[in-house]
Amino acid sequence: MKNQNIMFTRSVPKMSKARLFRSVLALGVVALIMQVSLPRAQAYDLSSLNGSYAESFSGFHPVSPRPPHVLLPISGFAAFYEVGLYTFDGAGGFTARAVFNFSGGNIFNESWSQNLTGTYTVNADGTGTLTFTGDHRRHFVIGAGGNELKYIGTDPNTGIVVGGSMVKQ
Repeated sequence: MKNQNIMFTRSVPKMSKARLFRSVLALGVVALIMQVSLPRAQAYDLSSLNGSYAESFSGFHPVSPRPPHVLLPISGFAAFYEVGLYTFDGAGGFTARAVFNFSGGNIFNESWSQNLTGTYTVNADGTGTLTFTGDHRRHFVIGAGGNELKYIGTDPNTGIVVGGSMVKQ
């Protein structure tokens, strides 16, 4: 039995404390680099939208007297534009001031005096919904760590459809 132990200790080189320390240090540095460089999924919530966002969209509104739930040909729609300033409270509510242009005609709310209000939801993956007082909705995706939103909007009562974006100020 004694001869077997001698062979084993001779075949495995002795590791010095300095070499062991360097190995552990190198592994720690590699682990730190991997931790810093790996992209992490950000968990979003209501507080991900907080503060003021500059917004613009373009879309279409129906020009036909038919109810909005009837499919219309593209010739039954006209252009619709908006710029606005949206303020999110970080807790599920928002206010907005906006200026509208329907088909190149007059600008509505040119004094910026009308306030829009509503609520919003945010899912952990950064998707969510803005719901204006009434029935108008926008479905969005948060981008750039909460600094921008990309959205599409629908209004089942009027048939208006829009697409736009917001950028945090």
